[in-house]
Amino acid sequence: MADTIQLEILEDGKLSIQTSAISDKNHINADQLLDYIEELLGGERQTEKREHEFFQKRRVLKGGRVVKT
Repeated sequence: MADTIQLEILEDGKLSIQTSAISDKNHINADQLLDYIEELLGGERQTEKREHEFFQKRRVLKGGRVVKT
């Protein structure tokens, strides 16, 4: 699977950046890119983490047991 980063300029002038799951070998570079973009544009970054697809139809019970929902 390719590592992708999508940039979109919103109507209010903010920049929206969405990434795919980034591979280990590119993870640091992607973080550095996002830090650099934040530095260039100013302001604060707001990060929304996506739930991993594994947990979309599962939940973790007390004691760490994972069950399908």
